[in-house]
Order: sequence, then structure tokens, then C-alpha cells
Amino acid sequence: MRIVIGIDDSPQASVGAKWVAELPLTAADEVLVASIVERPVVIGPWGYIQTDVTARYLAEAWEGAQDRARLAAEEAAAACAAMPCQVRVVVREGHPIDGLVRLVQEVGADLVVVGPHGRGRLESILLGSVSQALLHAMPASVLIAREPVSAPLRVLLATDGSPHSLDAALYLARFPLTPQARIEVLTAICAWSGGYAEYGAADLRDVVAHERRRAVEVIDAALEALEAGGKTGTPLIRHGDPKREILAAARELAADLIVTGARGVGGFRGLVLGSVSRAVSKAAPCSTLVVAHGAASTT
Repeated sequence: MRIVIGIDDSPQASVGAKWVAELPLTAADEVLVASIVERPVVIGPWGYIQTDVTARYLAEAWEGAQDRARLAAEEAAAACAAMPCQVRVVVREGHPIDGLVRLVQEVGADLVVVGPHGRGRLESILLGSVSQALLHAMPASVLIAREPVSAPLRVLLATDGSPHSLDAALYLARFPLTPQARIEVLTAICAWSGGYAEYGAADLRDVVAHERRRAVEVIDAALEALEAGGKTGTPLIRHGDPKREILAAARELAADLIVTGARGVGGFRGLVLGSVSRAVSKAAPCSTLVVAHGAASTT
């Protein structure tokens, strides 16, 4: 597995590196700690005026920004120093999102890891804007690491039977977890929403029974995908709004990691990209892994 860790100089940025350091990686894996630094600009009331003073200020500001970026990346890489895999530091100039996407494409990364908070422009790839920018643009799966940092022992896989959620199950089947890790496979039945208002009580009972049979089929498909990678899971069917049920289950189970596909369909209509990302960035009690479509075939 090739992992890219996005770093800035914010206090929380190193959480991603510490989280990766807890994974049981091997010498065959590779970790790149990347800091994408944007060249500073000076804009006054009349725009930028080239003078010796402004030129010197910009040169010093740029040098300082590069130094801070490299220091932050090197400190984060130090957290992974004891790992058996190769760990490299990459510092590049550019817009944080665009630069990170290009790097991921160049190296063929399987996973991008970021911390829960950022500073300055890097906020746009962390926390609230993940759904709007990073997850939308990133060709690889994205893991938002949160405290407490430890190897995930309770994993919650949310599935709805869509190709995206099946990709998430296949990806998780090959994800480096410790042998002690337990996986709960969750699907939600939400028969009271949307187009069910016209049904009578008896008809609605039939609808709920059908949805439950479908939920069992969905979970069975995810369990089969996990077993293909040598992992097992425990089925969990809940009733209610999918996004709300994912978050509630994560809290009740004290989950260390929530895993979802990038999009969902059917009863999991709440698992569209923006909705999942908002839930992850604003409400998730633990780290969250959003698996890119087709990612399972590259791990």
C-alpha cells in the first residue's frame, strides 16, 4: 500500500502521521509525508507594487513558508520512523488541494490521510471542506484521522449494497488492520421516509419486511467481500436515517474507524458524497475512511 499523508503546520496536522504509524504496515508498503505550500502574496490597497522592500519581504516570507512546511513534514515523518516501510518527505509549491491531488496521481497512492483541522489555506482540505474539495477531487481513498490515535480495534463498515459500498468492503478486506480488530457491518432501513406515505399499515409492514430481507442481502454481500480478504464481520441492521444511524452506532460501539463508500443509493440515499463528508467533518466521533470508487482493485 502506498499512503500519502497531507501535512501543514497546524497542531492537529500530525494526527494523520501518528495514526498511520499505528498501522501494521510492512516493508512492501510506502509512506509519503507531503506538505504543499502556497507562495505568499502581498496585496496592498493599490495591489502589489514591486519595490526592493516588497521583493525582499516576499523572498523572506517564501523562504520561511518553505522552511515551516519542511519542518512540519519532517516532524510528522519522524512519527513513522520506527515503521518497517519506506518513509519519504515531499515538499512542493502549489495550491494545497491541487498539489496533493497531483502528487497522489503521480505516485499512484492507495490512500490519502489528513488530520481533522488545518491552518490557513490548508483548511480547505481539512475538516468542513473535505466534502466539497478533497473528497470530490481526490482519485484515491481519503482517511480523516482523529484523536485518540491508536490502531483501530472497532471498525464500523456502513454499506447499502451499491457498487461504492461494495468497493468499501473490498478495500477494507485488504486494509492493514491488527488481528484483534473487529468489524461491524451496518446497514439501515429507512422505510418511513420518501415515497412510503401512501402505504397503509399492512402494506407498510410488507415494505418493512422486504427492506429487512434486502438489508440481510446487502450485509451478506459485504461479509462475503470481507471474507475474500481474510476478514470477518458482525452484521448490524438498524432502523432510521442512515447518516444518523451510522453516527449513533459509532458512538454506541466506541468505534475507532468508520468506513463508507464515496456515494450510496437506495435506502442509504443519505450516503451521497456531500452528506457523508458533512457527517464526517462535523459529527464523527472517530477517524473516518471514505473509499474511492474502484479503489478496491488497486490495493
